[in-house]
Amino acid sequence: MKKLQLIALSVALLFNLPLSASQKASNGGSGNSWYQVDLVVFRYLNNDSGEVWPAVAGYRAPGNAIKLQTHSADLNDSSPLFEIVEPDNQLSGHFDIMRDAYIALPAKERMLNNQVAALEKSRNYQVITQKAWRMPVSSSSGKQPIEIRAAISGQDSLLLDGTISVSEERFLHVDIDLWLNKLSPESLYPALSRKKHTYEQKTSDVLASSHIGSDNLVRLHDGSPPLRITDNFQIKQRRRIRNLKEVQYIDSPEIGVIFKLTPYDRPDALVETGMTISEKSS
Repeated sequence: MKKLQLIALSVALLFNLPLSASQKASNGGSGNSWYQVDLVVFRYLNNDSGEVWPAVAGYRAPGNAIKLQTHSADLNDSSPLFEIVEPDNQLSGHFDIMRDAYIALPAKERMLNNQVAALEKSRNYQVITQKAWRMPVSSSSGKQPIEIRAAISGQDSLLLDGTISVSEERFLHVDIDLWLNKLSPESLYPALSRKKHTYEQKTSDVLASSHIGSDNLVRLHDGSPPLRITDNFQIKQRRRIRNLKEVQYIDSPEIGVIFKLTPYDRPDALVETGMTISEKSS
């Protein structure tokens, strides 16, 4: 294992804190246990592994992949990192992040903030995405793939695409299937379209709405020139969760993944017109 990977592993394990009493409980009222899933994906900078990336392979998210609902942006305008938000994936009306499933949690609700802060202090790593959400898991629900998409713009344009699945068989399992794609402007596009385009990248919307075709072009719905996937790297692994108190770390030559499942005690409450009403109250 490389020195950088050993450091990343120590970062992941450094902040393993015991669960509080409320976190140890889980709500099984309908046969489901609820968990908060925290995920961090980062890449190694100044990588000297000598790893040769394989030929570019196509990837398409499963048809049943669940898109996290988003409600706010936690990133500042100067950050090269931004999340990809589909136009139809915005929440409308009232919602309750304490009760609703598949809601992207704000920074204050995430549990791997210390690990992210440690990674960002080092020049050896670049955080690609940090996500957290809550969801029910049961033995009857099978795998529930959650779509993970994020992008970095700037000198190195990257697209992270893939899924993370949480399932319960005899034990809890997490399946990671992520692709890191290197992007470059499609050189033939201006000539073929007879249009002049600038390839200046934006920080919030360059990949806000896009799809990947079979020709490995990322086509932007805003009419901007497509970007070609020049390299991509897959990290795929299934991890059996033996200890919910532990932060899990998955390593690869190019990117690392830190994740944690935390039992979540979902409150029995209803949200109506901004007021919280307990279901247990008479």
